[in-house]
Amino acid sequence: MIVAVPAAAALLLVGWALRRTVPARSGLLAIVPAAIFGGLVALLLRLVDALPGAVEGWQDAAYHLFGISFLAIGLTPTGPAKLRKGALWMGIGQWATFSLQAAAGGLAVLALGSVHDGFGFLAPMGLNEGPGQALSIGRLWEDDYGFANAASIGATIASIGFLVAYGGGLLAVRNRDAPIGAAPTAGRWTRETVAAALVLAVGYTVLYQLVFHGFGLIGEDVRDLVLAVMFFVALLAGMGVRILLQRRGRDIDGDHTRAVAVVAVDWLTVAILGSLTWEAISGVATELIAVIVGAVAATVAVLWVAGRWIDQWRRERTLALFGTVTGTAASGLALLALADPELESPVAAELGAMVVVSAPAVLGGIALATAIASGAVSATVGTVVFAVVGVASLAVLAAVMGRVPE
Repeated sequence: MIVAVPAAAALLLVGWALRRTVPARSGLLAIVPAAIFGGLVALLLRLVDALPGAVEGWQDAAYHLFGISFLAIGLTPTGPAKLRKGALWMGIGQWATFSLQAAAGGLAVLALGSVHDGFGFLAPMGLNEGPGQALSIGRLWEDDYGFANAASIGATIASIGFLVAYGGGLLAVRNRDAPIGAAPTAGRWTRETVAAALVLAVGYTVLYQLVFHGFGLIGEDVRDLVLAVMFFVALLAGMGVRILLQRRGRDIDGDHTRAVAVVAVDWLTVAILGSLTWEAISGVATELIAVIVGAVAATVAVLWVAGRWIDQWRRERTLALFGTVTGTAASGLALLALADPELESPVAAELGAMVVVSAPAVLGGIALATAIASGAVSATVGTVVFAVVGVASLAVLAAVMGRVPE
């Protein structure tokens, strides 16, 4: 990891340099963030065995950067969450996409067989939740439940998800003759931002050590389980510190913590792409393609059905949700910028508020998928449960949209 962290940082700088050479109106390239450029360079170097550092080191770098990003998010002041109709639509829509992505992945694996029970249920980890979570959960399943190469497979699904998000978003916008905007940037860093980054790095290190040694006293299994969701622990810790400081009359400058979160996500994206190896997925390529195709098809079906129940800002909200549940919140924002370059709609704010709605169902979905990977719940039962939850979520969405004003 000592090699991977600075190497990923250098390649992110390469990505930023390449990004500046892309014209603002050059189609798909105009919305691809710098992290993807840098990450693709890392991936190419990995394929020709020219990337320094072991795969595990690059995975560790991504894992810890993911935790730092969530600590920064937790510290960032959000203001009162406004659960507008759009936020409810996207939040409940994420219930449906997460569940039906898992069901589609489960069906694909049941049909093909010969892989670990948890294989298909990595689909929503990589697509709906993004590379950081796919890596964290995949490592838990790999270490504790015997799912070989789960972290690499989950990271691969997440990486392909980025291509689906940006490619699908561009296709949708071009088919409607909408103006194409450029990818949002992390903004300009100041001395205060650098100081905030250092404080966050130190704070995360202390938090990680407390979790590692504290829960290690209870038992290795408990420790490993908590470390698998270290990002969530970091989020709660950040929120707790922010609330404590606010009660003492001390405000946190959200611009600095937000900038750190954006760069940390970019950095971990480069690290994720640099950790991918063909050897890890070559033996399950057919199953991987089937899972991704099924999960993406389920996502498109949800958005096609759910889109009928919302009138205002339909295109903007659909693009934002599609980008989020096939990539990350950053790609959701990038796709929103395609249809709304000036971000004049309320959808950007709704993207933040939707987390309040989606979090309980997503956390429950992660728990069920982990139970399937551990063998506590069969893949067949899990697939049925996810399918039922997905359909029920659409029913809830239809009922809510008919009663909630814009």
